[in-house]
Amino acid sequence: MQLISLEQVFKILKPGIPLPFGIRDAEGRLLLGKGHVVPDQERLLELLNRGMFVDAEEVKRSMANREAEPVAHRVEKFSNRWDALLRKLGLLLRSSGNPEFLPQVREVVEQVCTFPEAQDDQILFLILRHDHGRHELYAEAHALHVAALCHLVSRRLNWTDAQRQSLVGAALTMNLSMVNLQAKLAGQRTPPNPTQRKDIQAHPLASATLLQAAGLTDAAWLAAVEQHHEVPGGGGYPHQVAAPSELAQLIRLADSFAAKHSARAGRAKQAAEQAARDLYAQNGGDALAMTLIRECGIYPPGCFVKLASGELAVVTRRGAQPKEPLVAALTNANGEPLARPVQRDTAQAARAIVATVAEKAVTVQVSADQLYG
Repeated sequence: MQLISLEQVFKILKPGIPLPFGIRDAEGRLLLGKGHVVPDQERLLELLNRGMFVDAEEVKRSMANREAEPVAHRVEKFSNRWDALLRKLGLLLRSSGNPEFLPQVREVVEQVCTFPEAQDDQILFLILRHDHGRHELYAEAHALHVAALCHLVSRRLNWTDAQRQSLVGAALTMNLSMVNLQAKLAGQRTPPNPTQRKDIQAHPLASATLLQAAGLTDAAWLAAVEQHHEVPGGGGYPHQVAAPSELAQLIRLADSFAAKHSARAGRAKQAAEQAARDLYAQNGGDALAMTLIRECGIYPPGCFVKLASGELAVVTRRGAQPKEPLVAALTNANGEPLARPVQRDTAQAARAIVATVAEKAVTVQVSADQLYG
């Protein structure tokens, strides 16, 4: 058996996807067999950092099988597309001075605006189940989450393609001037200091200025960036605009909603039900806020819940009624993990949702690829 380092083939491995070959220690002893599912990127990196190995012959056979697989059968998983978009956005938001910045941002806008409706539930799942432990990725993750939420809501409202593109573009770039500060604040356990507060207050106009310098002339996009922290009646910042644009208001609401579901070093994420209640209460029944809540559901995909049966489950799809989503049971009534997630319909009294469950109380790992294929 010829062993080669895991590092040489690491780019092939994907979280939530069965291993195409076994992973071994330095003596060649099998630790994880072919087909084993490593649930997340963190555990894959642990294997890499521990200096694991693979059998060169097994890798060769795996690659040969892949080459023989008909191209038509290779369907890209939406989660891979999402992760690639997140990586691209991370680089883009830190390169606004690049001549290709604006064209590349428009490419991302187009990708978000063409997310297929069939993936709406998975999009919400990926937003709720995002790993916020990597604070350095907070800015791009938050931007993508807000943009995706805006896309879903604007489609429900039948906004024009032009409106949606300006909206999504503004959502992606609203914090352009404070990308690094966002990452720092996400890992900071203390409130912003005076200098940080000054930068926060200035960022809507500063971000719009960077966009104009990059060549953006879309007035609706620029206004939405400038006004995304303005509140109707004049209670926002930086200019206390009494009647901010509709695009800016939807971004503000999606921004707030996404932040409530995002853990930071100094703040845990809110429970889904509470986040919806707070958004409604804070905006006085605003029509856009109500549409956002209806679009996500009271129990959005990715939310952990307890069923009347005693099972612990994760919501996978919104149901016909707000309180009756489809879920996947992760444990039995005794709290013992199931071999695989089992679909349950909470419209049935015996499977009704009785409570939401805090993320820290859940020990069963589950990925989007396991639930959505």
